Amino acid sequence: MTDNHQYETPSAGTLDWHEPLNRNFERIDTDVEVRDVAANRGDYAAKSGAKFLATDTGTVSIGDGGTWQELGTIGADSTTETTDGVNTALVEGNLVALSVGLSTPEVIDPSTTDTPVQDGLDLLADNGGGVVRLPPTTISETGPIRPYSNTGIVGFGPDVTKVSITGQPADGIVFARGGISRVFLDNFALNGPGGTGASGVALHHTDGDTQDLYVGRMVLWGWNNSVYRVEEGVGPFQCRHDQITIYECDAGGQDGLFEFRSWYGPANWFGTIAAYPSAEASGQNTTVFFSRGGTQTVDYLTMGGSTGVAIDQTWDSVIQFGNVHWEPTTNPTDPPAIVRLRGWGGATIGSVKQVTGTAEYAYELGYDSYNGRGPNRKRLGPYFELGAAASLTENVVNLSYPVDPAQPSFYGGSPNDVTVTHSEGSTGGLRALGTAGTGF
Repeated sequence: MTDNHQYETPSAGTLDWHEPLNRNFERIDTDVEVRDVAANRGDYAAKSGAKFLATDTGTVSIGDGGTWQELGTIGADSTTETTDGVNTALVEGNLVALSVGLSTPEVIDPSTTDTPVQDGLDLLADNGGGVVRLPPTTISETGPIRPYSNTGIVGFGPDVTKVSITGQPADGIVFARGGISRVFLDNFALNGPGGTGASGVALHHTDGDTQDLYVGRMVLWGWNNSVYRVEEGVGPFQCRHDQITIYECDAGGQDGLFEFRSWYGPANWFGTIAAYPSAEASGQNTTVFFSRGGTQTVDYLTMGGSTGVAIDQTWDSVIQFGNVHWEPTTNPTDPPAIVRLRGWGGATIGSVKQVTGTAEYAYELGYDSYNGRGPNRKRLGPYFELGAAASLTENVVNLSYPVDPAQPSFYGGSPNDVTVTHSEGSTGGLRALGTAGTGF
């Protein structure tokens, strides 16, 4: 006898040796696995206990005497199966919460709740963090959405995945909870009410310091308020924002679309901000970027629509902008300057390019009544006027308050571009470098 299958082995000198061999052959159909491609399984008899392995799919089947019964798949990738299930749920319009603390993905049907995104975040908070995947459609959420540390919200792209905040004037996404860390938002649009209705703030830092926030690609639409606000006493830091695009938002009654009201918050970076505001609700120009404190770097700021002032810096904020592209089309009034720099906080502006619209000046260096200081420590890059639709009615630089020569400011153009409109007398604190240095 063999050890595993008990096949009979005839002894030496056995006369009827063919009989045990025939019995062995009869058992081979069930004992020996049949291997072939899945499409050929029907070519084999499904004897009771027989095993068939599909060599192309890895599917294992056992015969029951009449048909083949599938048991499973050898080498099946459970990750692939899970991914397929998640994608199916998303395509069907559901949200999916994924977390290491959840044994399986949690599917959230948005038709059964007014707060599907928040429901997903709550699940993640109870299970060690994770991500809420949004479907390729528009999701309604009462709002506001309040993320927890180590959670994220990810869609299929801002043109495909949209979250509409319906409980206006609720905020969109609020960063609070006494301070949170490592939240990420990517690939979806966050919509306000549109039209002229009141709204909250799209992205709002209200309580505690937000650390290591990551925003990938987001579109903000239809907010009649600021779209990004940091409240006084709140200090986001080390926050990164790759690309934020704003359509049909009206901050004419606010300090700016982006408002940094606090006096601290270091190392906050924006890649591209593209703003196309509306004046439909307020009837006023919208200032794009207002900063009172903290540190903000913006590589590229481009704008159109009802934009008035592009950058308004006050108090002790430290700002750095690589390129400012000003192309308004529907602003109700002409602003006093495209870039207003007031107070003693450092500012570096790489360049200002004007394509359309009218302003009195490209730059204004002025007095900050908030902290009672002049426009010190500014670096003004070149100004470019492109096309007949762009004009400055006065000059490039308006020095409306003297600069402290101990903390000088510099303009990288001709002294003829500078107009002094204050009557305090020259201090030499602003240096125009076009002729290797002329003081004002």
